[in-house]
Amino acid sequence: MAFTQATAPTGLRNSEILSADNPIPDRHIVVATLRNAAPRIGLSASVISTLDAMLSCLAPKRNHHTVFASNATLSFRRNGISDRTIRRHAATLQDIGLLVRRDSPNRKRFTKHNRHEGKALRFGFDLSPLFDRLHEIASIAAEVMKEREQVDYLRAKIRAAANASLTDNPNDEMALNVFRVLRRKLSLKECEQILSNLTISVVDAESVDDENPISTTTMTASDGQNVRHHHKSNKEHIDKEGILQKKQTAPMTSDASITIPELLSACPEAAQFSLRRIETIHDVIAHARTLAPMIGISTQNYEAAHERLGGLRAAATVWAIMQFHDKIKAVGAYFRSITTGSKSEGFSPEKLIRRLALAQKYAV
Repeated sequence: MAFTQATAPTGLRNSEILSADNPIPDRHIVVATLRNAAPRIGLSASVISTLDAMLSCLAPKRNHHTVFASNATLSFRRNGISDRTIRRHAATLQDIGLLVRRDSPNRKRFTKHNRHEGKALRFGFDLSPLFDRLHEIASIAAEVMKEREQVDYLRAKIRAAANASLTDNPNDEMALNVFRVLRRKLSLKECEQILSNLTISVVDAESVDDENPISTTTMTASDGQNVRHHHKSNKEHIDKEGILQKKQTAPMTSDASITIPELLSACPEAAQFSLRRIETIHDVIAHARTLAPMIGISTQNYEAAHERLGGLRAAATVWAIMQFHDKIKAVGAYFRSITTGSKSEGFSPEKLIRRLALAQKYAV
Protein backbone atom coordinates (compact mmCIF):
# COMPACT_ATOMS: atom_id res chain seq x y z
CA MET A 1 0.00 0.00 0.00
CA ALA A 2 1.41 3.39 -0.96
CA PHE A 3 1.46 5.87 1.88
CA THR A 4 0.47 9.42 1.06
CA GLN A 5 2.54 12.18 2.63
CA ALA A 6 0.30 14.78 4.25
CA THR A 7 0.77 17.76 6.50
CA ALA A 8 -0.92 17.32 9.86
CA PRO A 9 -3.43 20.02 10.82
CA THR A 10 -2.23 22.67 13.22
CA GLY A 11 -4.07 24.26 16.10
CA LEU A 12 -6.37 22.97 18.79
CA ARG A 13 -10.07 22.41 18.36
CA ASN A 14 -12.00 24.55 20.84
CA SER A 15 -15.48 25.02 19.38
CA GLU A 16 -18.61 24.49 21.45
CA ILE A 17 -19.42 21.39 19.43
CA LEU A 18 -16.20 19.67 20.45
CA SER A 19 -13.77 20.56 23.23
CA ALA A 20 -11.87 18.86 26.02
CA ASP A 21 -14.74 19.62 28.39
CA ASN A 22 -17.43 18.55 25.94
CA PRO A 23 -17.85 14.73 25.96
CA ILE A 24 -18.00 13.03 22.57
CA PRO A 25 -20.58 10.35 21.62
CA ASP A 26 -19.87 7.00 23.25
CA ARG A 27 -17.82 4.68 21.11
CA HIS A 28 -20.40 1.91 21.20
CA ILE A 29 -23.08 4.31 19.89
CA VAL A 30 -20.84 5.38 17.02
CA VAL A 31 -20.06 1.75 16.15
CA ALA A 32 -23.71 0.67 16.42
CA THR A 33 -24.69 3.53 14.09
CA LEU A 34 -22.03 2.48 11.58
CA ARG A 35 -23.19 -1.15 11.69
CA ASN A 36 -26.77 -0.12 10.97
CA ALA A 37 -25.70 2.16 8.09
CA ALA A 38 -23.10 -0.31 6.74
CA PRO A 39 -25.19 -1.65 3.79
CA ARG A 40 -25.57 1.88 2.39
CA ILE A 41 -22.02 3.17 2.88
CA GLY A 42 -20.15 0.01 1.86
CA LEU A 43 -18.60 -1.07 5.17
CA SER A 44 -17.93 -4.73 5.99
CA ALA A 45 -18.10 -6.12 9.52
CA SER A 46 -14.33 -6.64 9.65
CA VAL A 47 -13.59 -3.03 8.64
CA ILE A 48 -16.01 -1.75 11.28
CA SER A 49 -14.23 -3.90 13.88
CA THR A 50 -10.91 -2.32 12.92
CA LEU A 51 -12.47 1.12 13.16
CA ASP A 52 -13.82 0.14 16.58
CA ALA A 53 -10.26 -0.73 17.63
CA MET A 54 -9.10 2.70 16.45
CA LEU A 55 -11.89 4.43 18.37
CA SER A 56 -10.90 2.50 21.50
CA CYS A 57 -7.51 4.25 21.35
CA LEU A 58 -9.10 7.71 21.63
CA ALA A 59 -9.56 9.35 25.02
CA PRO A 60 -13.21 10.03 26.06
CA LYS A 61 -12.42 13.73 26.52
CA ARG A 62 -10.07 15.18 23.93
CA ASN A 63 -9.56 18.11 21.58
CA HIS A 64 -8.70 16.04 18.50
CA HIS A 65 -9.67 12.81 16.69
CA THR A 66 -6.23 11.45 15.78
CA VAL A 67 -5.27 7.85 16.58
CA PHE A 68 -1.58 7.47 17.46
CA ALA A 69 -1.64 3.72 18.18
CA SER A 70 0.76 1.54 16.18
CA ASN A 71 -0.42 -1.20 13.85
CA ALA A 72 0.83 -3.72 16.44
CA THR A 73 -1.48 -2.20 19.07
CA LEU A 74 -4.42 -2.17 16.68
CA SER A 75 -3.66 -5.76 15.69
CA PHE A 76 -3.67 -6.78 19.37
CA ARG A 77 -7.03 -5.09 19.91
CA ARG A 78 -8.34 -6.90 16.83
CA ASN A 79 -7.34 -10.29 18.23
CA GLY A 80 -4.18 -10.66 16.17
CA ILE A 81 -5.15 -9.81 12.60
CA SER A 82 -2.19 -9.13 10.29
CA ASP A 83 -0.48 -5.79 9.79
CA ARG A 84 -1.40 -6.03 6.11
CA THR A 85 -5.10 -6.33 7.00
CA ILE A 86 -4.88 -3.25 9.24
CA ARG A 87 -3.41 -1.24 6.36
CA ARG A 88 -6.02 -2.56 3.93
CA HIS A 89 -8.86 -1.63 6.29
CA ALA A 90 -7.37 1.84 6.83
CA ALA A 91 -7.24 2.31 3.05
CA THR A 92 -10.90 1.27 2.77
CA LEU A 93 -11.93 3.75 5.46
CA GLN A 94 -9.98 6.48 3.67
CA ASP A 95 -11.64 5.66 0.34
CA ILE A 96 -15.10 5.81 1.93
CA GLY A 97 -14.25 9.16 3.50
CA LEU A 98 -14.23 8.27 7.20
CA LEU A 99 -10.49 8.61 7.80
CA VAL A 100 -7.53 10.71 6.67
CA ARG A 101 -4.03 9.35 7.01
CA ARG A 102 -1.53 11.94 8.28
CA ASP A 103 1.96 10.48 7.79
CA SER A 104 5.12 11.80 9.44
CA PRO A 105 8.44 11.64 7.55
CA ASN A 106 9.47 8.48 9.44
CA ARG A 107 5.91 6.98 9.32
CA LYS A 108 5.63 7.12 13.12
CA ARG A 109 2.45 8.37 14.79
CA PHE A 110 2.91 11.12 17.33
CA THR A 111 2.05 14.70 18.23
CA LYS A 112 4.26 17.75 18.64
CA HIS A 113 3.03 20.76 20.62
CA ASN A 114 4.03 24.37 20.45
CA ARG A 115 2.87 25.62 23.84
CA HIS A 116 3.98 29.17 23.11
CA GLU A 117 1.78 29.52 19.99
CA GLY A 118 -0.91 27.11 21.20
CA LYS A 119 -0.58 24.86 18.17
CA ALA A 120 0.10 21.19 17.57
CA LEU A 121 1.17 18.87 14.76
CA ARG A 122 -0.46 15.44 14.80
CA PHE A 123 0.57 12.45 12.71
CA GLY A 124 -1.62 9.34 12.64
CA PHE A 125 -5.11 8.19 11.64
CA ASP A 126 -7.33 11.29 11.68
CA LEU A 127 -10.96 10.26 12.30
CA SER A 128 -12.34 13.80 12.03
CA PRO A 129 -14.22 12.94 8.79
CA LEU A 130 -16.11 10.21 10.67
CA PHE A 131 -17.26 12.58 13.41
CA ASP A 132 -18.04 15.31 10.87
CA ARG A 133 -20.38 12.89 9.07
CA LEU A 134 -21.98 11.32 12.15
CA HIS A 135 -25.28 13.13 11.70
CA GLU A 136 -25.46 12.04 8.06
CA ILE A 137 -24.55 8.44 8.95
CA ALA A 138 -27.12 8.39 11.76
CA SER A 139 -29.82 9.48 9.29
CA ILE A 140 -28.76 6.71 6.90
CA ALA A 141 -28.86 4.19 9.76
CA ALA A 142 -32.40 5.27 10.66
CA GLU A 143 -33.49 4.80 7.03
CA VAL A 144 -31.89 1.34 6.89
CA MET A 145 -33.64 0.24 10.09
CA LYS A 146 -36.97 1.57 8.85
CA GLU A 147 -36.55 -0.35 5.58
CA ARG A 148 -35.54 -3.49 7.49
CA GLU A 149 -38.71 -3.23 9.58
CA GLN A 150 -40.81 -2.88 6.41
CA VAL A 151 -39.10 -5.90 4.84
CA ASP A 152 -39.77 -8.03 7.94
CA TYR A 153 -43.42 -6.97 7.88
CA LEU A 154 -43.86 -7.80 4.19
CA ARG A 155 -42.07 -11.15 4.58
CA ALA A 156 -44.44 -12.05 7.41
CA LYS A 157 -47.41 -11.02 5.28
CA ILE A 158 -46.22 -13.09 2.30
CA ARG A 159 -45.49 -16.10 4.51
CA ALA A 160 -48.91 -15.90 6.18
CA ALA A 161 -50.65 -15.74 2.79
CA ALA A 162 -48.71 -18.74 1.47
CA ASN A 163 -49.36 -20.70 4.65
CA ALA A 164 -53.10 -19.99 4.43
CA SER A 165 -53.09 -21.29 0.85
CA LEU A 166 -51.25 -24.49 1.82
CA THR A 167 -53.82 -25.12 4.54
CA ASP A 168 -56.50 -25.33 1.84
CA ASN A 169 -54.30 -27.11 -0.72
CA PRO A 170 -51.10 -28.81 0.54
CA ASN A 171 -49.87 -29.25 -3.06
CA ASP A 172 -50.21 -25.59 -4.09
CA GLU A 173 -47.09 -25.09 -6.22
CA MET A 174 -47.31 -21.28 -6.07
CA ALA A 175 -47.31 -21.29 -2.27
CA LEU A 176 -44.43 -23.80 -2.12
CA ASN A 177 -42.41 -21.64 -4.51
CA VAL A 178 -43.05 -18.58 -2.30
CA PHE A 179 -41.52 -20.42 0.66
CA ARG A 180 -38.46 -21.25 -1.47
CA VAL A 181 -38.04 -17.59 -2.42
CA LEU A 182 -38.34 -16.51 1.22
CA ARG A 183 -35.20 -18.50 2.06
CA ARG A 184 -33.18 -15.78 0.33
CA LYS A 185 -32.39 -12.34 1.64
CA LEU A 186 -34.87 -10.03 -0.08
CA SER A 187 -34.87 -6.28 -0.59
CA LEU A 188 -37.93 -4.11 0.03
CA LYS A 189 -38.50 -3.78 -3.71
CA GLU A 190 -38.36 -7.57 -4.19
CA CYS A 191 -40.84 -8.13 -1.35
CA GLU A 192 -43.24 -5.59 -2.84
CA GLN A 193 -42.88 -7.25 -6.26
CA ILE A 194 -43.61 -10.72 -4.83
CA LEU A 195 -46.64 -9.38 -2.98
CA SER A 196 -47.99 -7.69 -6.10
CA ASN A 197 -47.56 -10.90 -8.15
CA LEU A 198 -49.22 -13.18 -5.60
CA THR A 199 -52.30 -14.91 -6.90
CA ILE A 200 -52.75 -16.29 -3.40
CA SER A 201 -55.30 -14.46 -1.27
CA VAL A 202 -53.24 -11.88 0.61
CA VAL A 203 -53.67 -11.71 4.38
CA ASP A 204 -55.31 -8.43 5.40
CA ALA A 205 -53.77 -6.35 8.19
CA GLU A 206 -55.68 -3.81 10.24
CA SER A 207 -54.45 -0.57 11.75
CA VAL A 208 -54.19 -1.23 15.48
CA ASP A 209 -52.70 0.34 18.56
CA ASP A 210 -49.04 -0.36 19.31
CA GLU A 211 -49.97 -2.71 22.15
CA ASN A 212 -52.35 -4.85 20.09
CA PRO A 213 -51.36 -7.75 17.83
CA ILE A 214 -51.86 -7.35 14.08
CA SER A 215 -55.11 -8.96 12.97
CA THR A 216 -54.95 -11.44 10.10
CA THR A 217 -57.38 -13.69 8.28
CA THR A 218 -59.47 -16.11 10.27
CA MET A 219 -57.52 -19.13 11.46
CA THR A 220 -58.41 -22.71 10.68
CA ALA A 221 -60.92 -24.47 12.91
CA SER A 222 -58.44 -27.24 13.73
CA ASP A 223 -57.26 -27.84 17.27
CA GLY A 224 -53.61 -27.14 16.38
CA GLN A 225 -50.90 -25.18 18.12
CA ASN A 226 -51.36 -22.03 16.03
CA VAL A 227 -55.01 -21.74 17.06
CA ARG A 228 -54.18 -22.09 20.76
CA HIS A 229 -51.43 -19.47 20.40
CA HIS A 230 -53.86 -17.14 18.58
CA HIS A 231 -56.40 -17.64 21.37
CA LYS A 232 -53.78 -16.63 23.94
CA SER A 233 -53.04 -13.44 22.03
CA ASN A 234 -56.75 -12.57 22.00
CA LYS A 235 -56.92 -13.09 25.74
CA GLU A 236 -54.01 -10.73 26.32
CA HIS A 237 -55.68 -8.18 24.04
CA ILE A 238 -58.91 -8.36 26.05
CA ASP A 239 -57.05 -7.96 29.32
CA LYS A 240 -55.42 -4.77 28.06
CA GLU A 241 -58.51 -3.07 26.67
CA GLY A 242 -59.29 -1.32 29.95
CA ILE A 243 -55.71 -0.11 30.27
CA LEU A 244 -55.70 1.18 26.70
CA GLN A 245 -58.95 3.02 27.28
CA LYS A 246 -57.54 4.74 30.37
CA LYS A 247 -54.39 5.73 28.50
CA GLN A 248 -56.32 7.17 25.58
CA THR A 249 -58.48 9.33 27.85
CA ALA A 250 -55.62 10.49 30.09
CA PRO A 251 -54.98 14.23 29.84
CA MET A 252 -51.71 15.17 28.15
CA THR A 253 -49.55 18.09 29.23
CA SER A 254 -48.75 20.80 26.67
CA ASP A 255 -45.49 20.61 24.72
CA ALA A 256 -44.73 24.19 25.76
CA SER A 257 -43.89 23.07 29.30
CA ILE A 258 -40.47 21.82 28.12
CA THR A 259 -38.06 24.50 26.99
CA ILE A 260 -35.14 23.86 24.65
CA PRO A 261 -32.49 25.34 27.01
CA GLU A 262 -33.81 23.10 29.78
CA LEU A 263 -33.62 20.06 27.49
CA LEU A 264 -30.06 20.88 26.37
CA SER A 265 -28.98 21.31 29.98
CA ALA A 266 -30.60 18.08 31.19
CA CYS A 267 -29.49 15.86 28.29
CA PRO A 268 -25.96 16.88 27.24
CA GLU A 269 -25.14 13.44 25.79
CA ALA A 270 -28.02 13.58 23.32
CA ALA A 271 -27.23 17.21 22.49
CA GLN A 272 -23.56 16.53 21.88
CA PHE A 273 -24.33 13.65 19.54
CA SER A 274 -25.85 16.16 17.15
CA LEU A 275 -23.33 17.88 14.92
CA ARG A 276 -25.85 20.65 14.28
CA ARG A 277 -26.93 23.30 16.73
CA ILE A 278 -30.28 22.56 18.35
CA GLU A 279 -32.24 25.80 18.16
CA THR A 280 -35.88 24.94 17.37
CA ILE A 281 -38.47 22.37 18.33
CA HIS A 282 -38.14 20.93 14.83
CA ASP A 283 -34.41 20.36 15.51
CA VAL A 284 -35.24 18.55 18.77
CA ILE A 285 -37.80 16.24 17.14
CA ALA A 286 -35.65 15.55 14.06
CA HIS A 287 -32.69 14.64 16.28
CA ALA A 288 -34.88 12.36 18.43
CA ARG A 289 -36.01 10.49 15.31
CA THR A 290 -32.36 9.92 14.48
CA LEU A 291 -31.43 8.82 18.01
CA ALA A 292 -34.41 6.49 18.55
CA PRO A 293 -33.41 3.58 16.26
CA MET A 294 -29.79 3.88 17.36
CA ILE A 295 -30.67 3.03 20.97
CA GLY A 296 -33.22 0.33 20.13
CA ILE A 297 -36.54 2.22 19.84
CA SER A 298 -38.53 1.05 16.84
CA THR A 299 -40.26 3.45 14.46
CA GLN A 300 -43.63 1.95 15.38
CA ASN A 301 -43.13 2.55 19.11
CA TYR A 302 -41.83 6.07 18.53
CA GLU A 303 -44.82 6.99 16.35
CA ALA A 304 -47.19 5.62 19.00
CA ALA A 305 -45.48 7.78 21.64
CA HIS A 306 -45.57 10.78 19.29
CA GLU A 307 -49.32 10.37 18.82
CA ARG A 308 -50.02 10.03 22.54
CA LEU A 309 -47.57 12.48 24.08
CA GLY A 310 -47.09 15.01 21.31
CA GLY A 311 -44.03 15.80 19.23
CA LEU A 312 -41.78 17.59 21.73
CA ARG A 313 -42.70 15.41 24.74
CA ALA A 314 -42.02 12.17 22.83
CA ALA A 315 -38.74 13.60 21.54
CA ALA A 316 -37.77 14.78 25.03
CA THR A 317 -38.33 11.26 26.35
CA VAL A 318 -35.88 9.89 23.76
CA TRP A 319 -33.35 12.57 24.72
CA ALA A 320 -33.74 11.70 28.40
CA ILE A 321 -33.33 7.95 27.82
CA MET A 322 -30.21 8.68 25.78
CA GLN A 323 -28.73 10.27 28.90
CA PHE A 324 -28.95 7.05 30.95
CA HIS A 325 -29.52 4.34 28.32
CA ASP A 326 -26.47 2.37 29.49
CA LYS A 327 -28.34 1.62 32.73
CA ILE A 328 -31.38 0.17 30.92
CA LYS A 329 -31.37 -3.50 29.97
CA ALA A 330 -33.88 -3.19 27.10
CA VAL A 331 -34.27 0.41 25.92
CA GLY A 332 -37.03 -0.32 23.41
CA ALA A 333 -39.19 -2.14 25.93
CA TYR A 334 -38.59 0.55 28.57
CA PHE A 335 -39.56 3.36 26.16
CA ARG A 336 -42.73 1.55 25.14
CA SER A 337 -43.63 0.84 28.75
CA ILE A 338 -43.41 4.45 29.94
CA THR A 339 -44.96 6.07 26.86
CA THR A 340 -47.79 3.75 25.78
CA GLY A 341 -47.48 0.66 27.99
CA SER A 342 -48.26 -0.45 31.50
CA LYS A 343 -46.24 2.33 33.20
CA SER A 344 -47.47 5.16 31.00
CA GLU A 345 -50.27 6.30 33.30
CA GLY A 346 -48.92 9.26 35.19
CA PHE A 347 -45.64 9.37 33.24
CA SER A 348 -44.37 12.91 32.82
CA PRO A 349 -41.51 13.75 30.44
CA GLU A 350 -41.32 17.15 32.13
CA LYS A 351 -40.57 15.62 35.53
CA LEU A 352 -37.99 13.27 33.99
CA ILE A 353 -36.20 16.15 32.25
CA ARG A 354 -36.18 18.24 35.43
CA ARG A 355 -34.77 15.37 37.49
CA LEU A 356 -31.98 14.96 34.93
CA ALA A 357 -31.36 18.72 34.93
CA LEU A 358 -31.04 18.63 38.72
CA ALA A 359 -28.64 15.68 38.50
CA GLN A 360 -26.49 17.57 35.97
CA LYS A 361 -26.48 20.62 38.23
CA TYR A 362 -25.13 18.69 41.22
CA ALA A 363 -22.90 16.32 39.22
CA VAL A 364 -19.31 16.36 40.37
